[in-house]
Amino acid sequence: MTPLRRSRLAVLLLVLTACAQASPLAPGMKAVEEIRGKKFIAEVRNVSIDRSELKKLLREQMEESVPYSLEDWGTLLRALQLVDIKSSEIVPTMLQLYESQVLAFYDPHSHTYYSIKQMPNLPDAAKLADPKVLEETVMVHELTHALQDQYFKLGPREKELMKDTDAMMAYHSVLEGEAVLVMVAHMLKQNGVELDEVLKDDAVMNMMSNSAAADQMIDPKTPKYFVEMLKFPYLDGLKFVITAYKRGGGWKAIDAVHANPPRSTREILHSGEYFAHQSKYEPFNNKKPEGDVIAVEHLGEFHWRYLVGVDAARGWINDRAAVWRDGRVETWTKWESPERASAFADTYGAFLKKRGIDAKIAKSGVEVTTTYTAPK
Repeated sequence: MTPLRRSRLAVLLLVLTACAQASPLAPGMKAVEEIRGKKFIAEVRNVSIDRSELKKLLREQMEESVPYSLEDWGTLLRALQLVDIKSSEIVPTMLQLYESQVLAFYDPHSHTYYSIKQMPNLPDAAKLADPKVLEETVMVHELTHALQDQYFKLGPREKELMKDTDAMMAYHSVLEGEAVLVMVAHMLKQNGVELDEVLKDDAVMNMMSNSAAADQMIDPKTPKYFVEMLKFPYLDGLKFVITAYKRGGGWKAIDAVHANPPRSTREILHSGEYFAHQSKYEPFNNKKPEGDVIAVEHLGEFHWRYLVGVDAARGWINDRAAVWRDGRVETWTKWESPERASAFADTYGAFLKKRGIDAKIAKSGVEVTTTYTAPK
């Protein structure tokens, strides 16, 4: 359900101008190599585009990032009660959000780093920043994705996960969390501070993953779901990667995560389970039921937290959500215990009722099946 396959949107904005050196990315590549302890295997292709070209490029990437049309994607979001805006407004709203955010990205499918020639309208929180610092930090962030691609083959992995929204969000959380940590390490290094020293202070770590600060970079009129979906890989991904880094091994511990990446947002949110090898992961069954089904989605703990809250989503193990073209919706969820299943069922039922939906909810042990017809 993630609409932008690999537009690696950093948290800061790109300010790049043409220059005469052999590679305008050379300083950033060197910085990433020094921090990450890995050499780039090849040069990174750099394409500079005009801002007027950006929307078309982003839309093309959105279309390639989901296993259905963008129109169907909008229908899914509305049917699952994730957004309230009109279907016709969903894609334009997402494009506007992406355009207003960081305008540099690395595409692992074409192995290309895209930079934007013109500045966007900066949010107030970004206007105080030094443009040169913005240039450096975004370049380091995006080139970290290029390094990830050269060593861990991001493109094939993303294609493999395209039909599993929860697994894709978990994977993106590793990629973004690592890129943010490399970016932070670079900024600290520029000021004579070592990352390892900073990570000893829990208060500083909490500040680094502060959601309130990220909110200041986003238009407050943006639908909440889009905001949370955008922030999750960066903020919760950063927490996950920091946990891996601090467990011992530093950046080599991050390499180990790439070798066996988390497969669900539950593993991102409860990293202790992942690192203790106590994950309750179950494979996702994306087989479509009979009828004109748009898609079968794997929502994961992230989405259920968004819909019913942290407590009611606690104990999630697995799910599948089927949406038919006529508006029918069927969700199946599995929980750690009958008590957790009941807590979810009660809260989810109340949530749907509040939205004017008459749902049928069936509980059987640790499983909950919900059926309803989504309002037009």
